[in-house]
Amino acid sequence: MDPSTDTTLTVSGLTALIKETLNGAFPPLWVSGELSNVSRPNSGHLYFTLKDASAELRCAMFKGMNQFLRFNPENGMQVLLNGKLTVYEQRGTYQLIAKRMEPAGLGTLYLAFEALKKSLGEKGWFEQDLKKPIPDYPKTIGIVTSKTGASLQDMLKILARRAPQVNIIVKHSRVQGSGSAESISDGIRTLDASQLVDVIIVGRGGGSLEDLWAFNEASVATAIVECATPVISAVGHETDVTICDMVADLRAPTPSAAAELTTRPTDEIIQDIEVRCTQLTRSMEDHIRNCWQELDMAENRQSLVNPKNQLQRKLQWVDAYFHQLSQLSQTWIKLHASNLDGRMHELNALNPEGILERGYAIATKVPANSILKHPDEIKPDELFEIRLAGGRMSARKTAKKNQ
Repeated sequence: MDPSTDTTLTVSGLTALIKETLNGAFPPLWVSGELSNVSRPNSGHLYFTLKDASAELRCAMFKGMNQFLRFNPENGMQVLLNGKLTVYEQRGTYQLIAKRMEPAGLGTLYLAFEALKKSLGEKGWFEQDLKKPIPDYPKTIGIVTSKTGASLQDMLKILARRAPQVNIIVKHSRVQGSGSAESISDGIRTLDASQLVDVIIVGRGGGSLEDLWAFNEASVATAIVECATPVISAVGHETDVTICDMVADLRAPTPSAAAELTTRPTDEIIQDIEVRCTQLTRSMEDHIRNCWQELDMAENRQSLVNPKNQLQRKLQWVDAYFHQLSQLSQTWIKLHASNLDGRMHELNALNPEGILERGYAIATKVPANSILKHPDEIKPDELFEIRLAGGRMSARKTAKKNQ
């Protein structure tokens, strides 16, 4: 249809012609401006106006595209839009169908972080009342992190040194890149549902904002808030702050610090038990002394119907105190035994006899009996001695063969 002729056009025809012309004249482009009249109806589509000081442009971003936004578009926000210019035929107006939206000025991730922080803050997810207490003596600790990360090895070493009696369950997860937020969330929920752990450590080593972004996703925050098990966040270095840190029950500055916060050294536990045993013994002695005093007084009271009943109750209290003292003593002995087993294991690992039992041998000079470390320390045809696990035997060095 040629508009230069005198042909009469219908409104629909003219609109279609304008749309065809507009679509052909403008390829996909970027437009900057300020958001206003932002609306998101039940359909999930996003409608808004992009404006500057002297003009406005109607825009739409359909659900299939806006679900990937990392921030919440709000009125007054400066943005960059990428999309295709077209005509909305029902109203006869032109509009931009947006495919991408990026914040102008500040980075996308930073604005997304601030938007999620604001949203979760309004929900009360950062309130101290929601924080669950961390157990003083956890029997089993769950860790959600990458099994190949250095931070996991650091935590395992610290836990083995401070509290060898504690069990560790590691749930491997991706901590960076696509799908990492879902992997972390699944790890938290799996450990929580197992009811095998007393506390969960979630974290990874340091990195850029992009590297740590999985811990700023709403899915991870939701998994932590819904978790019945106390959660410690240990993401990055001390200066790194994530959404995960804010919603967790406790924030550790580093993964290594998290391992220390969840456990108490064995020596400290033993010392605490010894103090409690002393206190219990003194309390028991005082109570027994008071019982005997009351018994002496009861013997002189003619008004008591049956003094034996009261005596029996006092003796039961004494038995109960002795039982508590016995339990504390057994716990103290077990901890000392655990320490002793650990020291014996280290000693056996350093025992040369143990090395020989694994098939190694020690060569020594004759008769000096000094250990040989290199073949050139003895001359050809010179005798030397080899020590094996089952005994000793003599040997002679042969001349080197030509290569």
